Amino acid sequence: MAAAPNFLLPRVSALALRGLRLLARYHVAVLVVCWLGVQVVSWHVNHSPHAYGDSVHYLDYAHQIAEQGNFVKVHYTRYIGYPLFLSAFLKVGLGRTAMALGQYAVAGVATVTLYRAVRRLGRGAWEPAFLATLLYIGWSDIQRFNAFLLTESLFTSLLLLSFWAVARVRTVGSGALALLVLLITVSVRPNGFVALVAAALALAVVVQQRGPRRLKWLVLGATLLLLPVAWTALNQLLLTFQLIKTYREGMIIFMYDGILMHPTGPLALPAPDATPVERLAYFILHNPRYFGQLAIWKLIFFMGFPKPYFSALHIFWQFMTLPLVYWLALRGLAYRFVARPMRVFLAAGFVVQAGIITLTIEDYDIRFSGPVLPYVFALAALGALPLWRRAQQWLEKSSHPSLIAEVSEGESR
Repeated sequence: MAAAPNFLLPRVSALALRGLRLLARYHVAVLVVCWLGVQVVSWHVNHSPHAYGDSVHYLDYAHQIAEQGNFVKVHYTRYIGYPLFLSAFLKVGLGRTAMALGQYAVAGVATVTLYRAVRRLGRGAWEPAFLATLLYIGWSDIQRFNAFLLTESLFTSLLLLSFWAVARVRTVGSGALALLVLLITVSVRPNGFVALVAAALALAVVVQQRGPRRLKWLVLGATLLLLPVAWTALNQLLLTFQLIKTYREGMIIFMYDGILMHPTGPLALPAPDATPVERLAYFILHNPRYFGQLAIWKLIFFMGFPKPYFSALHIFWQFMTLPLVYWLALRGLAYRFVARPMRVFLAAGFVVQAGIITLTIEDYDIRFSGPVLPYVFALAALGALPLWRRAQQWLEKSSHPSLIAEVSEGESR
């Protein structure tokens, strides 16, 4: 009885090695087929082009830009990049179907850039690039963004393009391209600055590692000079958001009152004539325990803890995948094989977005976490590389040399 496992193990290992070698050869084709299949399903299941919620405002804004050349619309000016994208189709006489197809096309380019960026960070290794891209393609909650005329599809794609552009910075020209992509990303959503902040932190790491002392002082001085600009910009971004109102209501998930946080006593409220940042700071400093409880709950749901109204299958999928993905991402963050500035960039993009959610509110879907999850996928795939290599070495040791030769001969045929 004991001979059977000893007989089967080398053969199974040899077949697994053959599968890995075939995957190494054809993995790009596998990704292309998977991406095309997922997009076809997404288009039909989500009834693309699908106008929903704020779509009416974006479309109205796009018509305003295309027909009147007026680029100002209260509150939605913070999203100007997306209406500009939609208005380009209107300018050439195309409608909603073309807009949605445009989103799918940009998403396709972004998928390619994700693969290339991770492969660059993995120093040419195909395995992490394949795994990160496959996770991105297979995460249906993200892929369905493409079907909706909302900012999330373009924002997700631009975050991936930002990742690719930052990862390839070597010259002044590539740096200028990265800055351009980052600024375009900023224009699409009020939180579009997450990639810009992440890139700035990555640059700070580069300067700290390699820069002369004079450059370090120059960067510090520039940062101090930009603080008033950041203060003004943040106040403008928060001007039409009623954050204190959501705090008072104890709202954790937008448009869902099934989970509310109730204060145990009267809350200290800021003066109504204070600036948005001052009101926010006042509330946090004077109600630290209550704010902390709100922030923790928002962070839990942002990180992927299933929302109560999700289906059983959706909840099962999240519990089975997200803990493993986060664990591998932590390994990737500590993996010195990958350039430290890019590890900082990927982690900061996700952490800054998480910080924003603790200050604002979590979405009823994954519209706030979905766009930055690919950064986690990239780190997780890079963190899985040593495990992948170890598994491959174990398979090679478990396989009999004659069986490996037999498998290789079969491949050559």
